[in-house]
Amino acid sequence: MLASSIAVCALVSLASSPLAFLDAHDPVWEVAPARWLEGIPLANGDMGALIWGDGAPLKITLDKYDAWETREKPLNGLTYAGLREMVSQGRREEAEQCMRTEKIYGDEPRPTRLPMPRLQVDFGAALEWGQARLSLREATATIEATADGAALTAECQVDATSNVLSLSLKGGPAERASFRVSLDHLDAGAADTLKRWGYPAPETSGDGRNGTFVQRTPAGMLYAIAWETRLKDDGALFLLSIQSSHDASDPLAAAKQALSAFGDQAQAAHTAWWANFWSRSSLRIPDARLEALYYIEMYKLGCSSRPGKLPVTLQGLWTLDGGMPPWAGDYHLDMNVQQSYWPIYTANRLDLGEPLYRTFSACIPRWQQQCQEFFGFEGIWAGCAIGPRGERIYGYSGVELWPGNAAWLAHHYWLHFLYSQDKTFLREQALPMLRGCVLTYANLLEPGDDGKLHVPLSYSPEWGEGSFNAYTRDPNCDLALIRFLGDAILKSNAILGEEDALTARVNEVLASLTPYVLEGKRLLVSEGTPLSHSHRHHSHLMAIHPLGLLSLDGNEEDRAIIRESLHEIRVKGLGEWTGWAYPWMSLIASRAGYGNMAWQMLDLYANAFIKPNTFHVNGDPRIFGVSLFGYEPMTLEAGFGASAAIMEMLLQSYNGRIRLFPTVPDRWHDASFQNLRAEGAFLVTARLEKGEVVGAVITSEAGLPCEVMNPYAESQVVVTRLDVNEAARTLEGGVIRFDTQTGGRYLLVKEGSPATASSLAAPEFERGERDQNFYGIKKQPRF
Repeated sequence: MLASSIAVCALVSLASSPLAFLDAHDPVWEVAPARWLEGIPLANGDMGALIWGDGAPLKITLDKYDAWETREKPLNGLTYAGLREMVSQGRREEAEQCMRTEKIYGDEPRPTRLPMPRLQVDFGAALEWGQARLSLREATATIEATADGAALTAECQVDATSNVLSLSLKGGPAERASFRVSLDHLDAGAADTLKRWGYPAPETSGDGRNGTFVQRTPAGMLYAIAWETRLKDDGALFLLSIQSSHDASDPLAAAKQALSAFGDQAQAAHTAWWANFWSRSSLRIPDARLEALYYIEMYKLGCSSRPGKLPVTLQGLWTLDGGMPPWAGDYHLDMNVQQSYWPIYTANRLDLGEPLYRTFSACIPRWQQQCQEFFGFEGIWAGCAIGPRGERIYGYSGVELWPGNAAWLAHHYWLHFLYSQDKTFLREQALPMLRGCVLTYANLLEPGDDGKLHVPLSYSPEWGEGSFNAYTRDPNCDLALIRFLGDAILKSNAILGEEDALTARVNEVLASLTPYVLEGKRLLVSEGTPLSHSHRHHSHLMAIHPLGLLSLDGNEEDRAIIRESLHEIRVKGLGEWTGWAYPWMSLIASRAGYGNMAWQMLDLYANAFIKPNTFHVNGDPRIFGVSLFGYEPMTLEAGFGASAAIMEMLLQSYNGRIRLFPTVPDRWHDASFQNLRAEGAFLVTARLEKGEVVGAVITSEAGLPCEVMNPYAESQVVVTRLDVNEAARTLEGGVIRFDTQTGGRYLLVKEGSPATASSLAAPEFERGERDQNFYGIKKQPRF
């Protein structure tokens, strides 16, 4: 019998070779994952696989991003004017149901991710599980087991550069392995839904070693799977490819060709892709559990979003096994999509945002038409729950109404520019989205008796659970988004040295827009609507994060609003939050300067809302007492938000000012990061030791002036350029400002410090066995 423990040293140093430190964070399954929800995730941005089961048989749930049902229905004449009339006349049921999925579609087909086939591997005998390990740096799952006393090693990858899953089997049981791909595992609800919607049975062929599977859809899309087994002297190599009609005119032929082309060179390309991914940036913190969570979330993000593919959906490439996906597995624009992409900027992985911008920019013509039909004026209106080409799924009527869905999406376009300083992107991609969104609000606003412009009827996302009473005037989230959009338009004009037809109107809107809705110094949900109870969606605080319009850099009134609004959060409590609310609140707390609160939010999240493989499940099923929700629908955005929140404690750069270790909790005395990205296209490396900033190296990609909050209080800072020989500068003040040149590298240290660039090497944290390979299912649970 194989030992189930991992051979590790009792103490390790995380300051070893460039990628070796990742090994200590590999999830390890000492116990077989009996549930899909706790399986081993693999993906390449287009094709996914989740390994689970006890080996009798071994199960691999397959996935493909473009496998969608896309038939949809229009709103049947519903307009904004008509909705306002419903609300003003108190027609509750109509107003609540007018954009509900069930109201519009009934039992008819509607856009959704499709339930996907399962690959089952049978070894002719039950497996006795040894252990499984997911190598983060190699994106490879390795399972060690026995069958009938014979050892088996299985290594599985989803190739980084082609849609091929490889499963290498070594040992005696390998020669007995047989493989089957089917939809036989679908529950009765999913099977009945597909049948009612007109889906034909899949077309299958082959034996236990080689075969094909083709699923046609009534809308015309099809996907095809081909697999083959290559026998080896020491076992077998199983290969499987999924292709769709979006990939090729003949997906089955394309799948077979992908298998034929897969050779020895594939491993080198796969390894190189992941090595490049991991080289972009890194960080070290003394909290071993959160550090492991950060790297696993970065791994999942690398699996889930790749240039040229589709953006991250609710479940990414690990859609529910055996059933119709929760919330259609779609794109939710009222938080989920945005939170999923929060970490890419600071983590220096800007390319992962390419699917977001390409996919949703392509939706602009559709959104313009929808805006004209619903609102009766120019602008863009996306709705909330949508498919990959903007197909409307609908949901809560209020959140479908909300103009902020697209406006919040536009913030990501602006972030990409801020962090890259790519003016071509600003002109060609960001500005069309920003203009469309600001035009929507400009046309929506109406003057009030006070002479100010107001939002006449809108919604604060998820407040009131879609009830009639949630329709409201002047939600603070809308007022914040309008200010962000206007400011971004004006700044873009200045950056590009040009004005457009909207410039004058934007100035008029910003000058006349009603102030934030306050009670005392607390941000309300909307006019007349206080935060009366605990609520998961922090949209009324968007001005703090992510938009950064209210910040500690502002005046005393702004700081008071931040303090009092977060005080109210503490008073109302956490009971009605779901898992994704915690990372978001961590980010808000960091912007407020509350490092301990920022850490506590993440600690609670990691305790209550994730499975051993780190999948976020929305509820608190183990009853830690931090949420009234006990359900387990998996969505990915919260984990990505958690990784963003960890970085936010180490580096902030909102509003163009770099802050080093701004909100590390009291318990973190040592930390470091390498090549995190800041606004202004700066790469920053820095180290904290015994609670003091050792120094920082800042690399300027765009040659812009650099502003850094002085990490040494009022002490002087010495700035030395490292890439050329020039005199050092000694600067002082609360904010350090210095000019940079493109490609320049600048060392910042406290005056009189002997620190050099080499002093910023990552600290060595001594960690015991229980602090290594924290995630994965253990015989003795660690959390």
